[in-house]
Amino acid sequence: MFKGRLHLTILFLLIGLAACSPQKAASPTAVPFDLSRLFPAANAIPGWGIVQEMKSYDKTNLFDLVDGQAESFFAYGFERVTVQRYQNADGTLLNMEIWQLATEADAYGLFSAGRAGKSVAVGNEGDSDPGRRLAFWQNRFFASLNASQSVPDETLQAFAGTILEALPAGGTRPALLDSLPQEGLVPLSPIFFHEEMSIQMEIWLGGENILGLSQQTDGVVARYQIDSQTVRLLLVDYPDEGGVAKGLNALRTGSLTDLLASNAKDRRLGAVFGKIAPQLADELLTEALK
Repeated sequence: MFKGRLHLTILFLLIGLAACSPQKAASPTAVPFDLSRLFPAANAIPGWGIVQEMKSYDKTNLFDLVDGQAESFFAYGFERVTVQRYQNADGTLLNMEIWQLATEADAYGLFSAGRAGKSVAVGNEGDSDPGRRLAFWQNRFFASLNASQSVPDETLQAFAGTILEALPAGGTRPALLDSLPQEGLVPLSPIFFHEEMSIQMEIWLGGENILGLSQQTDGVVARYQIDSQTVRLLLVDYPDEGGVAKGLNALRTGSLTDLLASNAKDRRLGAVFGKIAPQLADELLTEALK
């Protein structure tokens, strides 16, 4: 049931690699926030020139950048993304993307869904594959840098620094994350989401949206190490108690694999998936819903 969490990380990497190939020009779009001013000019980072015209994408043409995967970004309140490509004298390419989302929570969510490397102190939170990739979020923006060959981490940090200086400051993680019990929580594992597609690589809920998830629901799924086993805790906040009741009924009357415990409190639904003693699952869920 559990397939790991690399889908968005791989997708961002593929976007970066695809930028090394010729692309058709994106349609011009109106950008209320000028993302273009966030990118360093040629040689602002010594030795790195610009090798491709800056391109911007919105909801009408995002498929030109992420063919077949646009819905994964729409699920996080996607508004627009701007892409620039740089190259050094050795021929190493560096693809830089800055994504503008609807809210700070969406920016954190997109970051959390693709996090799969080493935690670094960049922006509000950063994620890195040393020498090759750096991603971070700040305010309602998510930024991703991908190098075609290994480069010094200082280079990636320098590019990131120019973005951070120009980005609006701030950004608060979704409050729902504060309800995750800390004992047994696997570091860096929580994923914030709205829609089911964002967590299908972590928990398979049947693909039919039995929980009634939407842009109006806030959710988090996190891994826990309990009794030498890895389990998933799912929490969902609904806009009304009717949605909670329907979601809980769907869990309890369905046949989801590895569902150990489910319950609700007020407008919050919780469930535990995995293979541990039911009593331990109940204890984790009770702590999360208190």
